[in-house]
Amino acid sequence: MRIGHPDNIGKRHMVDSLSFATIPDMTSFATSGLTDGQAANVSDLKRGGVFRWASGSTATVNDGTIFPATGGGRWLRIKSLPLNVQWFGAVGDGVTNDHAAFMAAHDSLMPEGGTIVIPKGFYRLSSAINQHCAIIWQGEGNSAAVSDRTIGSFTTNAQGSVLLVDAGVPAFIINASNTDGSGTAPDGTYPNGAGSGLRDLYIRSNGGGANVDGVWMRATSTLENVTIRGFSGRGLRIEASASSSNPVKGNANLWMLTNVNLIANGGHGLHVKSNDANAGVATRVDCTLNGGWGVLDESLIGNTYVACHQAGNALGAFKTIDTAPNTVIGDYIEMETTGDNADFGNGTTVIGDIAGQSASNSPTSRAFVMTAGLSVAAPYRHLNRRASPSVIGIVGSLQPNYGAIGWGSSNDTIGAANQADWQIQYNTTSKWWDFQYQGGGAPFTVLRFPTGASLANPRKFAADFPNGHFLGGVFRAIGSAAPTTGAWLQGDVIENGAPAAGGNAGWVCVASGSPGTWKSYGPIAA
Repeated sequence: MRIGHPDNIGKRHMVDSLSFATIPDMTSFATSGLTDGQAANVSDLKRGGVFRWASGSTATVNDGTIFPATGGGRWLRIKSLPLNVQWFGAVGDGVTNDHAAFMAAHDSLMPEGGTIVIPKGFYRLSSAINQHCAIIWQGEGNSAAVSDRTIGSFTTNAQGSVLLVDAGVPAFIINASNTDGSGTAPDGTYPNGAGSGLRDLYIRSNGGGANVDGVWMRATSTLENVTIRGFSGRGLRIEASASSSNPVKGNANLWMLTNVNLIANGGHGLHVKSNDANAGVATRVDCTLNGGWGVLDESLIGNTYVACHQAGNALGAFKTIDTAPNTVIGDYIEMETTGDNADFGNGTTVIGDIAGQSASNSPTSRAFVMTAGLSVAAPYRHLNRRASPSVIGIVGSLQPNYGAIGWGSSNDTIGAANQADWQIQYNTTSKWWDFQYQGGGAPFTVLRFPTGASLANPRKFAADFPNGHFLGGVFRAIGSAAPTTGAWLQGDVIENGAPAAGGNAGWVCVASGSPGTWKSYGPIAA
């Protein structure tokens, strides 16, 4: 211990400063005779800082920001920065159990919440962080080293701010005001965890246990630059319902994920489920090598996924249910295994570049194909549609050399002549837009909009009906002779596509039938 001025040595009153090497040095120092508000500096790099002595304080000691003082009162940390788990005794060596320090930091912010810094290191957690207020857990990096190394009982290549979670336990449960870990509570029992966040963290489980989820979001939260790896259950579970009788009570609507990696978990990488896990946004979420689906969305109203990635997940890349109108934009599915496929439910809208593969070319396969004018590998043969009625919308490019917007209701095989039931397709070779219909067979062009320079003006931008059209209920088309097959109605007209001198302008049906009675009309002068 060092007192600020030599002439104050031995006196018990306010001095410029007291200096200590460690927290125990400060708490064991006899404060009798000091003036209230006396400052002290602790030089310990992890737990140190500036403190003041509050002679009359009886605040609850948390060994992070509030410490006991020998002789009465409390030493109170003068906080110029967000809280730090190391202030509360977290060691970060991968061996020491730092759970109590994390929870002490959490409890010190109740009920208002705040930010807690987790410096670079390896923090072993023996139990879940059962979070009950809005806390931002701010790490200092999330990346992988060149090779695996042994940290305590863990083998990992993680570096930065790494949380090493003991076998069989989850990492975080972010609670609403009426939940407690895996249970429920009356409304308002706790401060709400809504507004919480995990940032710049690598969360690694030692495995073990049955269906142990890495992070369970029961209140609206944000994850940014976070990796969750190796849990026996789901990597990230977003499941909540406002219903008082629901065992997953909570409200996680408006959740947000940015740059999140969900890797090698035993269940789904990301599982979004129940009535109040809606209107969330996932941007650049990577789901790889998980034991279930990469992403499984079973929400009520639906969510939005932008530029996400899946590869090597056991059940498949991406699955949505029929009742939730999800939106998937620019998703990317690898081509590595037969499990890399998508099963999009009715109501899902997909926009952008997606590739998926199935094990066969059967009409029931679930792979969804959407490329950006690139070659489609042989295994990519199926567009997932499912049973009618379907309202799925596909916006993007469906096969090489074609850009299309399509709608369909049946399992449609992708091929040169087979797209969605209805589609607007741009042919980059012929330079025109076609509005087509096909019900399991070759596309039938209903309306064409030429745009190519190869077409002479003034027809360059004129709409074309290559198979005829109806006008006031009467059919009009182009042909070289009166029809001899098919059912026709009185008033239908076939205009002569190759009129010649001395010939006629066309044929008109004067009596309905199959093929009906047809007469030529409009004689052309010789």
